[in-house]
Amino acid sequence: MKNGIKHWIFKLKYVVALAIFIGVIGFVGESSLVNRIAQQQEISRLRAEIDEHNRKFEQDKKTLNALKYDEEAVRDVARSRYYMKSDNEDIFIVEDDSE
Repeated sequence: MKNGIKHWIFKLKYVVALAIFIGVIGFVGESSLVNRIAQQQEISRLRAEIDEHNRKFEQDKKTLNALKYDEEAVRDVARSRYYMKSDNEDIFIVEDDSE
C-alpha cells in the first residue's frame, strides 16, 4: 500500500510541475500565449490600416495626375471641395439639420 501512495505522490509532483509550467508559458511574461494572441490581433488591425492608407494613396495619386493634365478635373475639385463658381452661376448649400 505504501508503494502505491509513494508512486501516486511521485506522479502528482510531475503533474503539478507540468501545470505550473503550462501556467507560466500561457499567462506570464512577454511571450505568453495571451500576449501573442493580442499581438496578432494588433498586427491584423495595423495591416488593415495600411491597406486602407494604400488605397487612399492610390486614389489621391490618380486625382493628382488628373489635376495635372485635365482642366475639367481642376474645375470639378474647385467646385466640389472649395465651393468655387464661375461668374454666371449661383451656389446654394443645403445643410441637413435632422441630427
